[in-house]
Amino acid sequence: MPRPPDATSNRVVLVTGATSGIGLETARALGREGSLVVLGVRDPVRGQAVADEIARGGGRAEVLRIDLASFESVREAARRFLEKHQRLDVLVNNAGVAIRTRQVTADGHERTWQTNFLGGFLLTRLLLPALKAAPRPRVVNVSSEAHRTGRIDWSNLELEKGYGAYQAYANTKLGQVLFTRELARREPRIQVNAVHPGVIATNIWREVPAVLRWIPRLFFASAAKGAAPVVRLASAPEVDTLTGRFFKRFRETDPSYAGRNDADAARLWDVAERSTGTP
Repeated sequence: MPRPPDATSNRVVLVTGATSGIGLETARALGREGSLVVLGVRDPVRGQAVADEIARGGGRAEVLRIDLASFESVREAARRFLEKHQRLDVLVNNAGVAIRTRQVTADGHERTWQTNFLGGFLLTRLLLPALKAAPRPRVVNVSSEAHRTGRIDWSNLELEKGYGAYQAYANTKLGQVLFTRELARREPRIQVNAVHPGVIATNIWREVPAVLRWIPRLFFASAAKGAAPVVRLASAPEVDTLTGRFFKRFRETDPSYAGRNDADAARLWDVAERSTGTP
């Protein structure tokens, strides 16, 4: 039986990292709501399998190839999206990595920093025209409580000195929180919030040593549970007037002191613009 229309029907939503974990479960849930789900994925074959699954359930989905560790890929993905869609109702910046050893991308940036922060920043900036064309646009940045141990060290922003996998990850999550605040300030008509979805068993833990990989599966929550607070911020009417906030799962809470530093948020925006070439 067809699903009756509601406020979430016929929206266009884009979810990055949509072939596994929280991104996959978010895409499934938004598809069930009636949205057209654009799956931002690195692997189009896996992406098409997810799109086919959503279609079999009565939803609509399409695949958009994007690698957030490549500015060229992000720009091409944004171009292709804008060619096809006049508006974007919801952008879920979900894709992320945690890398044990320091790596540098072809663009010259530390891979965790570029994938988790700069890539999402660039994608959001490029899709602003489509977001502004939507009647009630939303951006959801999937961050983490790990941001509380993040540091913005302007002399060592990408950890050229003293790289540590957890610190690199935490720094990107702090960057997302600051980006959320600054985007909300600059674009008051776009609802933008950051969320810690819980400690979730997803593929982001794939670089954990093999002997320890059983720990996330045993002790961490499922990806479906992690997706629930993300879907809420993407769809629920009760959060419609909230922007620039940080949520720990379903509860709004203050981010860390560093995450409330509006001067750093503005400065980081400028740094990200220079890094991505988006004046």
